Amino acid sequence: MSAPVTSAAGATSRDQTVVMGPKTSFSPDSCPSSATASSSSSSSSSSCGGSTRDGCSSSPPPSASSPTSSSAIAAVPSAANATPTPRQPLSRRGHFKSRLGCFSCKRRRVKCNELRPECAPCRRLGLTCVYPPAASNASPSASSSNTVGVAAAAALRANPSMLALQDLRFYHQFLTTAFPTLPLRNGQVWSDAAAMSHQYEHLAHALLGLGASNLSQNGNVDYTSQALQHRVVAIKLFNEQLSRPPTSAADADALFATVLCLLTQSSLLSDTMIEYMTMTRGAHLVATSVITDYTTSIFRTFTPQGHIQSLTAVVCEMPKDFAVTDAFRASVASLEPLCHEQTERAYLGCQLRCIDALHESSLAAWKEFVILYMMPSSFSNQEFLSLIDAENHVGRLLVIHMFLLDYILGRFCIAPADCPKLPGRKNVIIGWTRDLAKTLPSEYQKYIQWPLEYCEVLAGLDARYLLSP
Repeated sequence: MSAPVTSAAGATSRDQTVVMGPKTSFSPDSCPSSATASSSSSSSSSSCGGSTRDGCSSSPPPSASSPTSSSAIAAVPSAANATPTPRQPLSRRGHFKSRLGCFSCKRRRVKCNELRPECAPCRRLGLTCVYPPAASNASPSASSSNTVGVAAAAALRANPSMLALQDLRFYHQFLTTAFPTLPLRNGQVWSDAAAMSHQYEHLAHALLGLGASNLSQNGNVDYTSQALQHRVVAIKLFNEQLSRPPTSAADADALFATVLCLLTQSSLLSDTMIEYMTMTRGAHLVATSVITDYTTSIFRTFTPQGHIQSLTAVVCEMPKDFAVTDAFRASVASLEPLCHEQTERAYLGCQLRCIDALHESSLAAWKEFVILYMMPSSFSNQEFLSLIDAENHVGRLLVIHMFLLDYILGRFCIAPADCPKLPGRKNVIIGWTRDLAKTLPSEYQKYIQWPLEYCEVLAGLDARYLLSP
């Protein structure tokens, strides 16, 4: 993958809150242990049986056959006349209560973990973290005691993220199903990336967000809110990290893994077609300028040469339905008179070459699709923004044809055994096509008719595509 990009994740600005906190992304927030105060009460009996408490005789208890047994029993008052023993008050459970939390947590009435300079809740939510000033009239001993207490509490709660139990499910989904398809057939890379995520908060949020989106599209529970919360934080932290050059191969790998997760997540969200294109440019930027040495990278197979080798191993010459490809070609070619920009004509021409290459071989068609997929990353910022502009209906029609071509070629290049297990991405692409049809002016409606018809067919087919993210 390769290309220039606008600020990698400068995609969408969703105002969402977050669930994860700093650094250690998979440890639950620990709390100080609180001592439990207990009270014990002794009850006296008229026959103490050898107990020395409460002034009772230390003589041994009488035997069962002893005559004193009956008198001991008689000495016990009847239940009706017994004087009830006063109930002992229950002692309160010991707990730690601090009044040193930040103003934001106090205002929201949530527990502040009092980390400096920014507590975990404020960091997660992007809030300004301001603490009350230290009391100036406190005695030195009190101040010292308070400092020790805060330090002890901080040590007990030191830095773990506040991990929701749902995040464990998102993490499991990522590891088993939701990880990106690139590099091809290389799930081990994503196991390695997941193992790094406890050191890189942007990566942790990105893979949890991807897991949540994958579950939302392929399960019976909607986790879209949680997915967007993780996504917003991942994008924010990613952009911050991108402004500082990585100092190690692991730093660069974490950035690349993050942007690939964000890119893949874009293909599972209902309104992110253009954001997907932007993220593609971001991934290309990181792949070409941040990872400087692939020999030390976990993505060492993801060079242009390595990708072609992997692609050659995956591609299959499946039976071809040229009626479908000819109909696609006619739909794309109908846009040619509307393409006034050089970039639009180049993009259209590449789609035609891609579908024509299928007559040569499935491998030739897939190689042309790689060029088509990466072409927007080679455009200047102005050219790219013009292509995806909301008012550029031709540009958006070309983009939606590219996404459908991915699925058309998938049936002729991918064996059924490599079909994705879950159809969520396919359903999103169908949704993008139908949503575009709703926004096009009437004079452009005829150009979306064949894509809409093909979506009806695609809905009943399996989910094979060319394994782009």
